[in-house]
Amino acid sequence: MEEIEAKPLIPSTEEKNSETKTETEEKPNEKEEPNEKEEPIIVNNSSLIDLKNACDDHIQKFFVSKANFCQNNTHTDVKLVLGYLACGFALFGGYYGHITPFNEAKEVTFICIIAYFVLNTLLVLYSFIYEKEIIFAGSCVENDNKYTITIQTNTKRYSDVYNITYEYVGKEKQDSSIKLRNSKYTISKSFGNWFDVKGVMDIEKFERDLFEGLEIVKTGNKPHEQ
Repeated sequence: MEEIEAKPLIPSTEEKNSETKTETEEKPNEKEEPNEKEEPIIVNNSSLIDLKNACDDHIQKFFVSKANFCQNNTHTDVKLVLGYLACGFALFGGYYGHITPFNEAKEVTFICIIAYFVLNTLLVLYSFIYEKEIIFAGSCVENDNKYTITIQTNTKRYSDVYNITYEYVGKEKQDSSIKLRNSKYTISKSFGNWFDVKGVMDIEKFERDLFEGLEIVKTGNKPHEQ
């Protein structure tokens, strides 16, 4: 009779390693990195204010994270300082009037009230004269050349057209001199180009238009010239 070699019921260490290696080769990169997907932007598409605010917010995010500009917060800082000072005078005037007899506190309280209204007036004037419709101001440095950009947005009353105005200033080094280059460009499109009937923003299309506007102010070439 032929002798049949008995195989062990428990696989050897070598067999285990070979099986593990085979499974690994069959399923490479089993743990893939999750795709970073942006959260959908959904707004009430019957509200022009909501549509504009959504676009304004995403423009700021886009220029910092995608266009690599460093945001300049000067306007925000100035408004915060004026606002905090106004609140400080109001709180001090209220507290002083509470702990001091009325006749003795009249002068201090009056000064605090005047200061509060003056600071609030300055805040409104600053927003109206200097900040205007600016939603983003930033700068970046490329090859020792400094570029600054300012973005203003607006919509006219009862109109769904959203206007994005780029103001671009480049300080470029040429030999021993610095060349200044200013350019301006405005994108005017309906919100319907970027939002569907459910109020969901087409982020990819919106960013594509933003990139196009940025390239135009940087190069000076209009779309039909490219």
